[in-house]
Amino acid sequence: MTDLRVVVLVIMAAGCTGPRTGDGGTTAPPDAGRPPLVCPDFMDDSPALSTPSVARAFAWASFSRELRFHEAARPGFTLELTRRALADDAITQLCPEPLFEAGRMLFEHTFSRADGLGNAVNPTGRASPLRRVHGGRFGGPDTVGCTSCHWRGGVGGAGAVTDNSFILGDGDAVDSADARNPPSLVGVGLVQLLAAEMTEELAAQRDGALARARETRAAVTVQLVAKEISFGALIARPDGSVDTSAVEGIDADLVVRPFGWKGTFVDLTSFIEESLQVHLGIQGDDLLADHDGDAELLGPGPASDPDQDGVTREFTGGQLQALVAFLALLDTPVVRPPETLPDLGPAAEHLRPPPQLVYTDQWIAGRALFHGAGCANCHVPSLVLKNPVLTIRSPATGVEITLDLSRHGIGPRPTYDPVAGGYAVWAFSDFKRHDLGEGTAARHVDHGVAPTVYLTRRLWGLAQSPPYFYDGRAPSLDAAIEAHGGDGAESRDAFAALSFPDKAALRVYLMSLRRERRPLVP
Repeated sequence: MTDLRVVVLVIMAAGCTGPRTGDGGTTAPPDAGRPPLVCPDFMDDSPALSTPSVARAFAWASFSRELRFHEAARPGFTLELTRRALADDAITQLCPEPLFEAGRMLFEHTFSRADGLGNAVNPTGRASPLRRVHGGRFGGPDTVGCTSCHWRGGVGGAGAVTDNSFILGDGDAVDSADARNPPSLVGVGLVQLLAAEMTEELAAQRDGALARARETRAAVTVQLVAKEISFGALIARPDGSVDTSAVEGIDADLVVRPFGWKGTFVDLTSFIEESLQVHLGIQGDDLLADHDGDAELLGPGPASDPDQDGVTREFTGGQLQALVAFLALLDTPVVRPPETLPDLGPAAEHLRPPPQLVYTDQWIAGRALFHGAGCANCHVPSLVLKNPVLTIRSPATGVEITLDLSRHGIGPRPTYDPVAGGYAVWAFSDFKRHDLGEGTAARHVDHGVAPTVYLTRRLWGLAQSPPYFYDGRAPSLDAAIEAHGGDGAESRDAFAALSFPDKAALRVYLMSLRRERRPLVP
């Protein structure tokens, strides 16, 4: 059998000759002793059934199979291997493609006790390290790997209703917890960048109002708008205080938090580090650095091993950065209108719909109805991103890597639009929280967010991510729309009033929000 350590080292070294330059690749700290690294653009734009795309899928499947043999023979092999390859002095010398591959290894890894899966804090007394219902903020763990929940529609997709997590519970009874359906993770790098730019705009408006208030010695009211989305208003006073009682959709600090069903995480690093803890019982260095002393989340054990499972340094800062990079470099969902099926020959003629069942006209009508029914008021189709360069920083080590999401990753990627002055991101969200009414109320306040308040779901990739709604309660698009209350009640009622053909047209439009097809080899 081929020594996988050699294979991984070859992958990690592919195209790398030194630390990165700042031209869209990873930026290492200044070091006059290292030659500049020239990274090739990692741009996998191969059509779904092209020879390069299929070959890449088969190569990865073979690599994964080999890795699983090694892991079976030596539990902990994968994490130890990636820990070395992603050490602080090595990760800044990796190009985007090997960084992506390392992150995929971790995303598809099945964690074991040797890795730190689970913990010693298990009030149920069961021998298994897993529990279906979480015990408060501490979590489950409830699974053994990322792909066990994020798989629908391809790697990093959403989960089925059977993949639901039951969070903030008592560790035993389902009705003590809040159900959460795994969301799709595609496009999340662009989401973080958009949210950061919106936060920057809002902060500038607040700071400008405070400066004017000091100059005029009078209170100044400013309407808060970012990316043409209204976030209410605030009043700045001459003494430097602000009244945020009229701020809408975000916290008083004006930080847009685009991750979590409640909009509770500002970036992928914080979102994933806590997810590893609550879903896998994997306590990374970054989590321990960010939440030092938080026994409710980490457990009552010593600082080096709060969950008392006997495993320390379960996930390094470099491993978390690679995992974040992998998700950030996945394909961006698209809006793909209905198309005629290819000619598969006489033997498949019975599979072709008649010409009148090509739904282009319905798609056009559905797009208009999406706006007319008010859906686009919250599910804003596109926002313009100014800068596609993502910086991923490890809180534990301070090491930073950067990726240009317009040049690196799986296609499709965002492209620059000179008319818009940036990159149109078709996420279908306003990045705000909304009150959806008592019918959606959770049992618990989540990270300070009220039980009936939720972040507007991003609809891109919708066609491949049923069931719908935050707890997977909606098996169909109609059911998801009908579940809206509170701020969504008006659009729900507008949909209910549509004729059958109009509802059908709206469904056709929503079914065009999807990921591009890619080969998947199990």
